[in-house]
Amino acid sequence: MGVSTGGPQALRRLLPLFPQDFPVRIAIVLHMPVGYTALYAEKLNELCAIEVKEAAEGDAMLPGRAILAMAGRHLTFRRDAAGRVLVHLSLQPLDKIHRPSVDVLFRSAAEVYQHKVLAVSMTGMGDDGTEGAAWVKAQGGAVLTESEKSCIIYGMPRSVAEAGLSDLAVPLDEMAAAITA
Repeated sequence: MGVSTGGPQALRRLLPLFPQDFPVRIAIVLHMPVGYTALYAEKLNELCAIEVKEAAEGDAMLPGRAILAMAGRHLTFRRDAAGRVLVHLSLQPLDKIHRPSVDVLFRSAAEVYQHKVLAVSMTGMGDDGTEGAAWVKAQGGAVLTESEKSCIIYGMPRSVAEAGLSDLAVPLDEMAAAITA
């Protein structure tokens, strides 16, 4: 999931809708200042049946867990010798306006999970996530975008949709059902 302006409120509405036994691994990039993502993840964890935590190097991607990218670090994935997918945090690449970047997250997910990725672009300014959505689509994955009517700022989802990369646009209140489907 990639989200920016309006994201904290959107995630507070969306994530509590997933049950504790949700069978999917969730990774989230939220454009937020350094120092705030750990506390925000803790607050989300209190509201949700799934586990929500700020990303830490080496965290395992597990069903029923949402990993929130640490502000100031890109969130990517790698497989260990046993085939488990683990979190990797990095300053690289340096050429992205945002750190963490939705583009970097989506690209890494597409490289590791290939066609099994569902990228979700939600409310926010700019176009972060559009390039990454193209990577997801190139690997055979799917892309959901939040519809304009529920976005605080219809920038990031608009960019993905206008690039022809959105498989389905849904309002926030229907996003959990669309993800589950």
